[in-house]
Amino acid sequence: MPLLEETRMEICAQMEFMSGVPHAEVISVEESKLHEGSFLYCVKVNSWRNRYGVYDKEPYSPKPWDLFILGDTVPEVASDLQRFGSSWSLVSVVEDAKESDSVGDEDKLTYFQVKTPKPIKIEMKEGMRKSLFVVFLVNLATNTRTWKALHMFGNLNIIKEVLCADSMVKEKCGLCSTQDDRSWDGKVDSQLLALNESQRAAILGTISAVHCNHRSSVKLVWGPPGTGKTKTISVLVYSLLSMNCRTLACSPKSIAVAELALRILNLHKDACESNLGKSKAGCSLGDFLIFGSMDKLEFCDDLRKIYVDYRVDSLVECFAPLTGWKKHFDSMVDFLEDCASQYRLLLDHVTDDIGTDSDVHMSLFKFAKDRFRALAVPLKRSIRIICTHLPKRLILLDNFEKLVTLCGLLESFEILLSQSQVADKELEELFARQEDYVEAQRSTAFNHISATLHKMRIESVQVLRSVGHSLSSRLPSSSNRSLLTEFCLKNSSLIFTTVSSSYNLHVVNLEPLDLLVIDEAAQLKECESVIPMQLEAIRHVVLIGDECHPRARVRSRVSDEADFGRSLFE
Repeated sequence: MPLLEETRMEICAQMEFMSGVPHAEVISVEESKLHEGSFLYCVKVNSWRNRYGVYDKEPYSPKPWDLFILGDTVPEVASDLQRFGSSWSLVSVVEDAKESDSVGDEDKLTYFQVKTPKPIKIEMKEGMRKSLFVVFLVNLATNTRTWKALHMFGNLNIIKEVLCADSMVKEKCGLCSTQDDRSWDGKVDSQLLALNESQRAAILGTISAVHCNHRSSVKLVWGPPGTGKTKTISVLVYSLLSMNCRTLACSPKSIAVAELALRILNLHKDACESNLGKSKAGCSLGDFLIFGSMDKLEFCDDLRKIYVDYRVDSLVECFAPLTGWKKHFDSMVDFLEDCASQYRLLLDHVTDDIGTDSDVHMSLFKFAKDRFRALAVPLKRSIRIICTHLPKRLILLDNFEKLVTLCGLLESFEILLSQSQVADKELEELFARQEDYVEAQRSTAFNHISATLHKMRIESVQVLRSVGHSLSSRLPSSSNRSLLTEFCLKNSSLIFTTVSSSYNLHVVNLEPLDLLVIDEAAQLKECESVIPMQLEAIRHVVLIGDECHPRARVRSRVSDEADFGRSLFE
C-alpha cells in the first residue's frame, strides 16, 4: 500500500504544475488490440517540445512506463483539465519509441504504443478529428518494477536471510568457521596494500563469506563520506573477479554506477600495465559490461567500450555472416595459400575486359602488396573486436595469445613486403606450398627477407586455421542484436547497472551470479532492493553506504509515516 500511495502522490505532484514539460501534437491514434485487460493504441506524434519550444540537453523520447495525459489541450496546471468540455485520458508507454523516415529533423514523426484501462474517445468536430496532444507526466519504471518484484517468487535466499530472526547471531558459517579470513590474503589483489586496516578487514571478511556455499549472507560496508567506501568496494569486486566470482554491481543512480565501473576499470588497467598483470590472465575487458538506460551520461572511451549497446554494435559487425570475422579469416588464408592463382585470375579478367593489345599490366608484387593490405585491415579489426569485447575464458587463453601474435605477424609481414623489392618469380615461389618452396630454395639463392616472409606466411596460415576452427565452435553464428545482447549478459563476469534496470535481467537466461553489490544502498528504498535480490542463484549481498545519509525522497506523508523511505541498509 505505501508503494501505491507514493505512486499516486508522484502523479498528483507532477499534475499540479505541468508548464514546460515535454509534449507533442498527435498526428494519428490507431487502436491495436486488447492486452491483459488494457486497450492498446499506436500513437504517432510530431516533434517533441516543452511549453516554450526549448529542448533539454537531449530531445525527449518516450520510454517504457512513461505516463502521459492524452487530451485536447496542453494543460499548465491540474485545474486546466477540469475546464468545461475538455476531455483527457491517462496512458502509459509499453514499448520504445520509433522514428519514421522523414526529409529533415524537424519533420520526423515518432510513433509508440500506449495502453489505457478504458477506450480512448476520439471527438469529432465538423467531420474532422479534434486536435489531440500528449503531455509527459512521470516515468513509473522503478515503481512498476518494484511492484512486480514484490509479487514474484524468484530467488528467496537473501530475503529469507534478511527476515531470519537470528541472522545477526550467525556471523560465520559453522562449516567454514575454521577457515580464517587471512587464508584469502594471498589470492587478492596487491591493491590491498594501499588500504587501511578496516578497509582490508571489510574486504577479507566479505571474500570469506562469498566463498561459503553452505549459507547465504548479507554484509554491510559502512563509513561516513570520505572514508574510502567506493575504493574499498572497487578493490573487493576486482579481487573477486580474479577468483572467477560473477558479480552484479548496482546503485540507485546511473552516475554512481558509472563511477564505480570506471574505478574498477582503472584497477584492471593498472594490473595489466604492471608485472602483476600476469596474475589477471583470465580477465579481460570483455568480462565487464554496463547494462541499462544510461542515455544521460557522457561516457569516456573506457566506459563506452563496456556499454552493452556499443558492444553489441561491435559484435554485430564482427559476426555478420558475409562480412564478419570468419569471412576475413578465410579470405586471408585463401590469399596466403593461393596468391599466384588469384593474380592470374585477375590478369585473365583484365585481358578479357580490355583486350590483349593493352599495355595495362599489374605486377605480382604490386598485386600481393595491395591485396594483402586490403585483407589485413578488416581482419585486424575483427581480431581487436574479439580480443576486446569477449572474455578470455570464452575464447580461451591460448587462442587469445595466438591472436595477439597473429596481429604482430600481419604487421611485420606487411612492412617487409612493402619495403622489399621481390621479383615476381621469387614472390611466386615464396607463396608456393611448403614442399615447393623447399625445392625452390635448393635451386635459387633466396635472400633473408624472402625466407622470413615465407616463414611468417606459413605461421599466419597455421594460426588462422587453428584459431578460426576453435572460435567457430565457441562463438555465436548469428548477428541478431537481441541474441547478441543476451550472449553478452550471459558471458560477462561483472555486470554494472542501476537497481531499477536490474529488473530486465530477470527475463534473460543468465549464467548463475554469485554476488550482488549495491553501492549507495542507504539511499535506496527497502522495497527497491528486492528487484536485484531475487535474481537466480545469488547467495550473497554486500550493501555499501552510510545510514546517516538522508533517506530516499518520499512525497506521501502516509508513506513516510509507514517508513517507506527506509533503506535495507538502515
